[in-house]
Amino acid sequence: MWSKLLYIAVLMVVVLASVKFTKQMMKKYKLNRWIIGFSAPFVLIIPSLLFDNIHPVIWNLLSIIFSVMCIMFFEISRTMIEKGQYKGIVKYDKK
Repeated sequence: MWSKLLYIAVLMVVVLASVKFTKQMMKKYKLNRWIIGFSAPFVLIIPSLLFDNIHPVIWNLLSIIFSVMCIMFFEISRTMIEKGQYKGIVKYDKK
């Protein structure tokens, strides 16, 4: 019971922290979302091909890095849509 609640809490913290991290990074740097999106799976693929046995703690850290990069991709896409920088999307105006 407690392990499920802890898992949910950690998952929420990872999501909220990665959104905050993405906003801070976007203020300082112009991030290319496609580079982040295409390189995210390689965070898991390359170590699994190079090493036979990966310690579970290392594997969990790699999974967190992978999830942060995926959230960064979608957060950058969302802000581009909101700013009207995304081509091919019709802007919806609330009246």
